[in-house]
Amino acid sequence: MRRDRAHPHLVPLWRGLVVYRVVALVAAIVNLVRYGDGWARPVLGLLVVAVMAVWTALSSLRYLHRGDPPTAIVDLVVTALATLSTLLVESPEQIAAGDPVITTVWSAGPVLALAVALGWRGGLAGGVVTVGVLFAVRRTLDTDLLYDAQLLLVAGLAVGLAADTMRRSAEQLRTATALEAATAERERLARDIHDGVLQVLALVRRRGDELARHVDADAPAVEIARLAGEQEVALRRLITSAPTPGPDGTVDLGARLATALPARASLAVPAEPVLLPAAVVDELAAVLREGAANARAHAGPGAGLWVLVEDDGAAVTVSLRDDGAGIPEGRLEEAAAEGHLGVAGSMRGRVEGLGGTIALHTAPGEGTEWEITVPRSRHA
Repeated sequence: MRRDRAHPHLVPLWRGLVVYRVVALVAAIVNLVRYGDGWARPVLGLLVVAVMAVWTALSSLRYLHRGDPPTAIVDLVVTALATLSTLLVESPEQIAAGDPVITTVWSAGPVLALAVALGWRGGLAGGVVTVGVLFAVRRTLDTDLLYDAQLLLVAGLAVGLAADTMRRSAEQLRTATALEAATAERERLARDIHDGVLQVLALVRRRGDELARHVDADAPAVEIARLAGEQEVALRRLITSAPTPGPDGTVDLGARLATALPARASLAVPAEPVLLPAAVVDELAAVLREGAANARAHAGPGAGLWVLVEDDGAAVTVSLRDDGAGIPEGRLEEAAAEGHLGVAGSMRGRVEGLGGTIALHTAPGEGTEWEITVPRSRHA
């Protein structure tokens, strides 16, 4: 994803890198003044140092504004070419005598940049490449090269670990802040709902229980009271335990279904959270709600309702089963022809929109089972 600014928590590291790069450029200029007259091609050396100065300015602006890995990779390539130019600028005798490469400590810049941009792995990779370039120039494994290699690798690892730690801390802080905000909003909604909707639903349920003692238990008023009681339970469960999306935007499907299904439903989920994008989880919850509503309408309020969630890594499968009377053959087609789109439009349409499949297993007297499968590859 494109970013207009560098990661705010890493800005101090990028600023430190820019300061180091400027100081290292000054060291390269001092090296030019001290040894330039003795170089085999001093004009070429002056040109290389000029290119280093221009690239320092350009890369510094890029690091402060973007702080992106591509800039660090290009920086590594430019620095490697500048270091290799030592073979053309200095004489073989000077290189063999241990004179510093033309870039001097400026060559460590991309190692630090990769460490900040990509973490300790980037710092380690940049250090290995830089040490390889230095060995290609000196062509001997002397004490100076071993010392330089030690400093480069340690610096890359240390700065990379620091950058990784700062990233993790930032993500944890963002998650905690989002959770705190979601919890505060949920508590506010809970107070408002409790003072209004929940109290009304509870009153309807109590009145229905009292009425059931004097009239037929299947009377419409009793049925309405029972529905109000179930909605009260579902609403209380929703406002107290609705899952909050994580930093990557995923939600545990099992936790979401627990708040979406009616209280009488039995839910079985894997031991580990089934994490899916929040939009996918919301669609599946809507499908299960529609299926549960169909079960209530056709299987009867006393029918059992079971939901099973399975995750095999490649796909997530959700099964919704009841032990009601089942659906007669051809009834769904008739319902669709009559304009009832609960199954055809809502359930099947939502699942197809997710790139999944939905299968119906039913027969008169054998209950109904919906099996919904959604591939993970489409929503990675």
